[in-house]
Amino acid sequence: MSSDQWNAVALESQIRASSSNPVMVNDYAVALWRSASGQVNAWEDRCPHRGMRLSLGFVEGDQLRCIYHGWGYGTGGQCEVIPAHPGLTPPKTICATRHAVESRYGLIWANLASDPKAPLPDLGADDGWRAVRSIYLNAPVAEVRKAVLDDLADWDGILSDGEVVTLDLQDGTRLAAAFQPIDAGSTGIHFVARGAEAEPEGRHELARRVVQLRHRIEAN
Repeated sequence: MSSDQWNAVALESQIRASSSNPVMVNDYAVALWRSASGQVNAWEDRCPHRGMRLSLGFVEGDQLRCIYHGWGYGTGGQCEVIPAHPGLTPPKTICATRHAVESRYGLIWANLASDPKAPLPDLGADDGWRAVRSIYLNAPVAEVRKAVLDDLADWDGILSDGEVVTLDLQDGTRLAAAFQPIDAGSTGIHFVARGAEAEPEGRHELARRVVQLRHRIEAN
């Protein structure tokens, strides 16, 4: 069983309506998809029929359709359509493996535990958060977290080391870095911001500084 932990897996703005996206968390493949009505879903990236990756499929309304044989799964995970047998009501036992997913602070979070109890990280008010940038590094999450903390310590602000690393800049902007452990040797970091610098011009500058941060970490 996966540990009861919420991991940021994408920026909210990255996952568009009617799209399916592959995501890895601790070497576990997830199909992250958003229905046409806007609901975000995180499922095991495996079709119950023949094991094809569901993230390779397509979204049709509020169904994720497998690319292999077109089987359609509703947002509850239940198979609803088998194109080769249009008159058949699929058995209730045919169901995709669903995981807990939440959208908050401009991020999409997933918890892969079978019975998640852990609370989401608390970044305060949920409104006003904007995507800055996601970056990816070929290093374990513990090393990446330390490197990010070391780098942000040189920025002009108050640094906090929690489940999500935050930096409160002098103008009142809060920058947050949420970590995605992809596998034993690679990590994603999703940056969001709230405040003056989260507006378009300031966000562009923050994104530039985040890219520079990545270059400095890679150089070391």
